[in-house]
Amino acid sequence: MKIGIAAAFGDSPLRDIGFLKAFAQAAEASGFHSLWVPEHIVFFTRYTDPYPHTPDGVAPWKGRFGLYDPMLVCTVAACVTTRLRLGSAVLIVPERPPLLVAKEIMTLDHIAEGRFDFGAGLGWSSQEYAALGVPWERRGKRFDEYLAAIKVAWSEEAAEFNGEFVQFKDAVLQPHPLTPNGPPILIGGNSDFAIRRALRIGDGWIGVGTRYEDPEPLLARLHAALEQDDRPKDRDFQIKLSLPYSPRNSDDDLLKLIRTTASLGLHELVLQLPVRAKHLESDMRRWSGLLGLTT
Repeated sequence: MKIGIAAAFGDSPLRDIGFLKAFAQAAEASGFHSLWVPEHIVFFTRYTDPYPHTPDGVAPWKGRFGLYDPMLVCTVAACVTTRLRLGSAVLIVPERPPLLVAKEIMTLDHIAEGRFDFGAGLGWSSQEYAALGVPWERRGKRFDEYLAAIKVAWSEEAAEFNGEFVQFKDAVLQPHPLTPNGPPILIGGNSDFAIRRALRIGDGWIGVGTRYEDPEPLLARLHAALEQDDRPKDRDFQIKLSLPYSPRNSDDDLLKLIRTTASLGLHELVLQLPVRAKHLESDMRRWSGLLGLTT
């Protein structure tokens, strides 16, 4: 099982572009397989929708909060690394025009020399959709159609697509992605709907665990869906899970978690580890040594 690391950038003055470059280089040197970054285009001081990853539904950030754009973050990281894979966890696809997404990810795929994984999801905040002028209703149908349109634009010389939400004809989006058929598309989300969507239209699935729950039932649901779809041993379907580090747990707890998830057929565990801006090198050395990632 591969081990990746998830991190946010732009959320404080210390975690600026300079820190991003240093972080990506340190992650690669420390033996991490990948770096995954989150997305929200805009944040709010108050939310009307419950946050799905805390028991009380309250978002963990307070007041002013920000993030750099994930595709630009991955572009910067790609330019200062040579082996580290990069991924969005996850890009909220229905909030952006699909041909713009196709163009940006195609360009990133060339810059990263095929090292980008396209994590795609629906998001959870209706306020964010409203602020961007995008309907919240039927977002699942819109998501499916956008991804289908993106794949067509990546593969056809003069692309044509006739859907409910997207229509184009004789559209030329060149060059095509460096990765044949485009970067892998990993569908994000923990619901049964998201899992079924990943099996239907994705190259894999990336789930998000929380420090409040055991990841085993989530992975069990995924494997049950694979069995039902007659794909229990589909090696091409990538299974990834992002999990936060809990300071309440010991190093032994973390290592036990890694062994458990590996035994459940996980291809990659993406850890949300605390790495302090002022202690980047020492923190990376600690995690690399603990996890046995020394290159």
